[in-house]
Amino acid sequence: MNTTPIKSASSINFFLLQVVRYEDITPHMRRVTLNGNNTTNQELFTPGMHIKVFIPQAHQEQPVFPRMEKGRPVMPEPDEAPAVRTYTIRHYDATTGELSIDFVLHGDEGPASAWASRVEAGKYLGIAARTVKVFADTDWYLLAGDQTALPAISAILESLPASARGFAFVEIPDASEEQPLTYAAQIPLKWLHRNGAAAGTSDLLRQAVEAISIPSENRYIWIAAESTKTKEIRDYLKQEHYLQNNELYAIAYWKLGMNEDAYHNARHQES
Repeated sequence: MNTTPIKSASSINFFLLQVVRYEDITPHMRRVTLNGNNTTNQELFTPGMHIKVFIPQAHQEQPVFPRMEKGRPVMPEPDEAPAVRTYTIRHYDATTGELSIDFVLHGDEGPASAWASRVEAGKYLGIAARTVKVFADTDWYLLAGDQTALPAISAILESLPASARGFAFVEIPDASEEQPLTYAAQIPLKWLHRNGAAAGTSDLLRQAVEAISIPSENRYIWIAAESTKTKEIRDYLKQEHYLQNNELYAIAYWKLGMNEDAYHNARHQES
């Protein structure tokens, strides 16, 4: 197969990958491991970094990548265009070139979940990535997110040194979605169970963040969850703890009542 990455002047790198294997980590979290030519020794790939995944349409074996015009991607015509979603690299092995992505399974509610629910070895998936720094280097960390942020939070925890201190909170549906994690950092991970409350409606994350003591310096806070909940936590942190921009990373992974395409369009119109 031809899996040579397509590189553009805008530093976006496209890769065509094939599924090697998959495993269910929890009842609703499936880890898919992929590989392709030219994925070994890629400094571009960092566990915890965001990537775009390109999901082929039902009649396609492989996704059709956008073409680049003046440094910007231009999508194919609708009958060929892949579904594009944002995910996180969970693991990357530079020696073998294998790359893992964790998918939250919720039936056919979205194209990524539908693809992951039916995944088989040999199936194709496209990804796009650009070089970014995933998180800052400091002494104290607060990591907080819902289940969609769990792969990134897990990767960050596993990469931190034993000297790192702080807190980590992850909101999940119930105890069955907890994952065993092993890491050196002295950062306790607390699972917040919604226990029947719908995703995006709970205040568990905000309450957990508001209940802890946050140092005034040498700190870094990473937040990712539903749009409204992320904004509430970000506003609280800025107002009560006077965080500088380089001390806070807060991103909305999704918005209640919208799929990613609709949310992306809404954000684009607002900006």
